[in-house]
Amino acid sequence: MRDPATLTADELLAIPAGDPERLFERDAAAVDRAFRRLAAAWHPDRNGDGRATAVFRHVAELRQAALERLRGGAWRAPGCLTLAGGNGRVWRLRYRRQQPFELGELYVADSVAAWLVDAAHADLADAALRQIGAFRFADPAMSAGVSRYLPEIAQVVEQGSQRVVVLRKPVDMILLADLLAHAGGTLDARHVAWILSELYCFACWMEWAGLTHNALAADTIFISPAHHAIAVLGGWWYAAPAGARLVALPARSAALAPADIVRDRRADSRLDLDLIRALGRELLGGSPAPASSAVPAPLETWLALASNGSAQADYAAWQQVLTNAFGPRRFTPMSVRPDDVYH
Repeated sequence: MRDPATLTADELLAIPAGDPERLFERDAAAVDRAFRRLAAAWHPDRNGDGRATAVFRHVAELRQAALERLRGGAWRAPGCLTLAGGNGRVWRLRYRRQQPFELGELYVADSVAAWLVDAAHADLADAALRQIGAFRFADPAMSAGVSRYLPEIAQVVEQGSQRVVVLRKPVDMILLADLLAHAGGTLDARHVAWILSELYCFACWMEWAGLTHNALAADTIFISPAHHAIAVLGGWWYAAPAGARLVALPARSAALAPADIVRDRRADSRLDLDLIRALGRELLGGSPAPASSAVPAPLETWLALASNGSAQADYAAWQQVLTNAFGPRRFTPMSVRPDDVYH
């Protein structure tokens, strides 16, 4: 790490407040030593640079963030998240992508994905863990067919009231939001079709189980391009039994939900089905789906309509949409690997 005292005003101000690891070492005493040196260099009483006050305040904020992160037991170095669990054990995750989500931070690794949920939302994380542990199936055949869509807990790290939920992930799976960004914001309609087909299968099981997810989106779904498979790993913080009171909704879902669901705050499978169609529009490049010869008219029409509220009915009607839009079924390879997306 470069000596902080040699950094320019531009370099210091460019460090995000949420990335104190870019300035300080993982040691409270070292943080304080580095801060004292920086304060001596950038205090406005000692430095005549017009940005000295701004730099001094920013460095102080970074120091505070670093100390809070150390007290919480979480320290993020480039490509590696280090966590100190309540039992005194240190847990390290080497990740390929880190990005914020509405409750904290998401870390995507090769064989797991980890959601670091802020302390203020620990109750939602705990509710998700209870839900994941209570999945039910009619028989072993249903379990074998449906489990591939569902999260499997690898580890839960508790740091006070903060939760880190680590879920297993097939190594070939990519976060759909990352794949969409890699593709420039638009996917081929044929690939959108198989992604939606998988989601309708998932929705049918959710309806049978009496559950609602309430956060189906590009940033909660992972996909395997090679095997045309999906896994709904994120967003379980918002899941609820159908008819139960909704504790929370992400902003996207609240904006797309039927008015009575928002008003009554009651979980309803209609929201999941509307979210699937909204995701289809997003994957095709916009909402509504752009008029284009590359988007078959039956698919475009389907995505523009609201669901009738039944996953089974939507799934049956969707089969006819597929035939009308693409003709006989055939496998269309999608040649994207995790290494292409996660450099």
